[in-house]
Amino acid sequence: MNRLFILILCMSLASFAVLAAETDGPVTAINDPRLKTFATQKRQQTEEMAAKLHLDVPPEIREFFRAAEAGDWNAVSNSYARIQRLTSQTPSSITMPGYTNILSVPVHETLGAYDEFHRFNEPMLQKFADGVLHSIPSGSIYFGGTDPGRFIITAVRDTAASPDIFVLTQKFVITQNALADNRYTDYLRLVYGERLSMPTTNDVQEVFQKYADDIRARQNRGEPIGAGEQVRVDADHIVHLGGPENVMAVNGILTKWIFDHNKDKHEFYVEESYVIPWMFPYMEPHGLILKLNKEPMKELGPAVVTQDRQFWDTLIRELLADPKFLGNDWVRGHYAKLRASIGGLYVYRRLTTEAEAVFKQAQELCPTSPEASFYLAQLYMQAGRLDDAIAALKSFQQRVPSDRHIQDAIDQLEKAKQPRGDLEHPEK
Repeated sequence: MNRLFILILCMSLASFAVLAAETDGPVTAINDPRLKTFATQKRQQTEEMAAKLHLDVPPEIREFFRAAEAGDWNAVSNSYARIQRLTSQTPSSITMPGYTNILSVPVHETLGAYDEFHRFNEPMLQKFADGVLHSIPSGSIYFGGTDPGRFIITAVRDTAASPDIFVLTQKFVITQNALADNRYTDYLRLVYGERLSMPTTNDVQEVFQKYADDIRARQNRGEPIGAGEQVRVDADHIVHLGGPENVMAVNGILTKWIFDHNKDKHEFYVEESYVIPWMFPYMEPHGLILKLNKEPMKELGPAVVTQDRQFWDTLIRELLADPKFLGNDWVRGHYAKLRASIGGLYVYRRLTTEAEAVFKQAQELCPTSPEASFYLAQLYMQAGRLDDAIAALKSFQQRVPSDRHIQDAIDQLEKAKQPRGDLEHPEK
């Protein structure tokens, strides 16, 4: 994997991480009543899971839900920040065992919903949620990758009002980013286990073990191992992953497990966060997101590409004419990422002209989007258009001068122009 791609990978996740920090100042309320409803649902779910599994609900979690049901964003953020401190893994930390299990998932989903409802304005939030939920049929499994793609879709689905309530709630939301976490897979089995095939604890551990064995086999063959591919096996033979590349590789394997065990009965859709390579042969554009077909596709037909272009041409005109979109950098960045993800599929299919046009559309949606400019630069690099790649990054650097990654990528491309320059050497 070349360094430029690793930069894209790291920046992609960093763009959509849930951040919780204590806040000062006046109380901030979010007026959308769905948030209070969602918080109540998640508190009830927490209590039901605790009763079923014979777990205690820590007082800090109860305090968190009181703040969430009151609709107080500052109190929600501050309460979660205190939970984070209580569960930190430093030697001097105060442990709170009740949060290190399955009960952490509904808390995290509540925080994520509050965070995204706070970042989005209501019309843009509804436009995004409708664009996803109304584009997929009942009974579908949807892999939501980014924080908006997971938390907004979950909250809007779960708080749907009649007549949409049955249609929307029969759609299964799973985030591919957390499948390597046993707490999350335990949660999925408890929530969806009677309707979907979900990997057991042994299935997950077997995936971890096979992945670790594969890395060790590569090491024994003298093949290079990336810095993010380090693994450790403890005294209890539990596999621990060392970096985000590792974690997402295992997450990708587990998405394939879920896909293979459910595709005969359910359709699949994905909103991309990290790239999961196995999906590319199965994917086609589907409005804002991507559809996973049951079998690999030989090609993307011209009709599919035309339909995608027409959809986004219309949408982009609408968005760029809307002050509520233009005034919200978070929303602009999210839509740029959605578009750039489809461009990545075109790169895989070697539809270079279409990919270039898509990445430029992503730049138009959000000129400060790292995905749009870095993917465009990588496309030019792979085509041997190094001057164009450098120009794309320098243009991005002018818009985001504080980002240190940009100069690193430019320096790599400048070296690649030299006779012995090579961007494809492995990570040291």
